[in-house]
Amino acid sequence: MKIAFLGDVHGCVLHALGAAVMLQARRGVRLDAVVQVGDLGAYPTPERYDEPSRRFGRDHPAQGDFVRLLDPAPGFAEGVRAALDEVPAVLFVSGNHEDHEWLDGLHEAAGADVVPVDPLGAYRHVACGNVVDVAGERTAFLGLIESPGYMDFEPDAYDRLMAAEPGGVDVLVTHDGPYGMSQNRHGEVQGSAKLTRLIEHLQPRFHISGHYHHPNGPRYYGRTTSFALAQLVRPRVTKWDPEPVNPEQRVTDGSVGLLDTETGVFEYIDDAWLTEVCGDSLDLAGLVAAAR
Repeated sequence: MKIAFLGDVHGCVLHALGAAVMLQARRGVRLDAVVQVGDLGAYPTPERYDEPSRRFGRDHPAQGDFVRLLDPAPGFAEGVRAALDEVPAVLFVSGNHEDHEWLDGLHEAAGADVVPVDPLGAYRHVACGNVVDVAGERTAFLGLIESPGYMDFEPDAYDRLMAAEPGGVDVLVTHDGPYGMSQNRHGEVQGSAKLTRLIEHLQPRFHISGHYHHPNGPRYYGRTTSFALAQLVRPRVTKWDPEPVNPEQRVTDGSVGLLDTETGVFEYIDDAWLTEVCGDSLDLAGLVAAAR
């Protein structure tokens, strides 16, 4: 079985589907599942954006693709349907940049732990603390981050996974990463100590995360191998870079991962064809047609 993992999307949902389609076509594999590690950018309207999403959205039009997905124009819908003819719908966990109240309401209305968030069924949210079958792998999902004074993991979800039997899950998908995984630009240690304890308790074969916008791994925690993914589409400009770093809005190396569950091999994708998934207004239907 082959599972694709996607890094932080921040609204660029057409790029995410395009990357999955191209991965399958150019590698000559069949994807059995696609999983996104949070910060999909799931907001029902631009008015519900948090401040960082509003700020970055001004310079990155593709960030609005998630909102467009909720009421898709005919051409937009055509591209999404074409992609879904090729690859599975995307499962995702909550990041710190989502409308959590809106997502909770979808679960309450459906009475389900996994719910579609768009009318085309392209993206399906997994509520925190749940273990679901993903391509035959017992996969646990824990969203949000540990950041004192800002956000923490949902207590019930975290406690439920901490109470699970060690070795009871094969893959742990989180948004945050384990403590000590890296340092930020100011030399501050990144990651969550709570998440480290959870990994050490659960001991899944693999842990996959995002949030810090750069590839990081493999790192080892007992029998667990941990990887973090880059941001799917790096910003065109940032406050740290004097020159544009991604002017053509291309998919980033290391933002896509591929897990072969039979061989137990996870790899970061940095193939040249990733650059073909690009633009402020991605022609997903054209991309799918070319991949075919």
